[in-house]
Amino acid sequence: MKKLASSLAGMLLICQAHVAFAQSEPEATLEVSVGGGLSTNPYLDSEAETAGSVTLSVSPSIIYEDELGDTRLGGNLRVSQYTNRYGSDIAARLEASTRRMLDELTSVSISSSVQTARSAVQDGLIFDNSAMPGAGPLEPPEVPVIDTTIAGTRSRVTNVVTSLGLSRGLDEVSSANATISLSGTYIGDDVGFDYRDASLQLGYEYKLSARTSLTAGSQFGVVDYLGRRTGDSLIVSPRVGISQQLSDRLSLVAEAGISYVDTDIGAGLHSKNTSFAGSIGVCDRGRNQSFCLSAGRSAQPTALGGVSTVTTASLSYDRQLSAVDRFSLSARYGRTNQDGRGLPLPRVTDLVGGLATYTRKLSARVALTVTPSYSKIYDDLQKRSPNFALMIGLTVILGKQR
Repeated sequence: MKKLASSLAGMLLICQAHVAFAQSEPEATLEVSVGGGLSTNPYLDSEAETAGSVTLSVSPSIIYEDELGDTRLGGNLRVSQYTNRYGSDIAARLEASTRRMLDELTSVSISSSVQTARSAVQDGLIFDNSAMPGAGPLEPPEVPVIDTTIAGTRSRVTNVVTSLGLSRGLDEVSSANATISLSGTYIGDDVGFDYRDASLQLGYEYKLSARTSLTAGSQFGVVDYLGRRTGDSLIVSPRVGISQQLSDRLSLVAEAGISYVDTDIGAGLHSKNTSFAGSIGVCDRGRNQSFCLSAGRSAQPTALGGVSTVTTASLSYDRQLSAVDRFSLSARYGRTNQDGRGLPLPRVTDLVGGLATYTRKLSARVALTVTPSYSKIYDDLQKRSPNFALMIGLTVILGKQR
């Protein structure tokens, strides 16, 4: 399955690149960052040790746009060298997405990504909280999911994700959409169980007015743990929601429903559970700033071999202070409540983290960044010290700037 998922993701990446090359000239950018810092517990493990580090990060991106849509290719390679027992660390991400209009009413989207890292918390605190140029309502940023049950183990986690979406306008006020997603999660050092999952999401939107839309949909998913049947699950989650533009700057999105989970707990037995599921997000788009608050609750698979109830909350803020100064802030809370279905013991883990970045342009292509951060895992089975970190670096931007 791992080879199949990787091959599928690779083929989609090639197909997306081929479509893009045929459409327009690319806008290519390369960001190279070099920095150093200090962390009191960089992996949030139980044996904390303060360490200095030097990090090199390379982030290429290519964007193609025309009247029918856009295609984006990007990635990141980060290499860190620590001063003590943590040694060196490598994290990488490769992603591609394309969105095309097939006709005036129909659009198709394809996305695929491969990511590998040993510090899930570090990458989970980094999400895009800057507003895209233009007017109109702003949606909450997509916040990476963190499996808190294995955060702090220093084990390498590799994720492969592929999705295909189709959207169709039914008339002037309504539309329907469908998305198929396939993913695989692979955990090193035998600290968790590899699993794959597939899901189908169906949705419908009806516009009550230029500012208000009602939504309805349902997600159907299956989770398969490799090498074992215990923990295999069926997830069904129907929801209804609303999207409201409260003003020219302020927007609200909210949905509520249930998650029904049927889990194989071994010996031919199944556990069935129904719980509340939903999300809410509020965003404010200003002339030189953006601000978003969001929260959600859903059923998600974990590396410990079962489906958990996951509660999340996040905050993002971005402000252009002057022509050369920018400040951004991202913070998140996450709780994974594993009630024992598919596991030998119940377990609850909480994550709290925040990261701020001050950026000052030294020239058109060179910027200085200062990034303090804080993160801590609260585990009912193991006590862990928090991580206080400070990173200072230089970023050089090559190619076209947007």
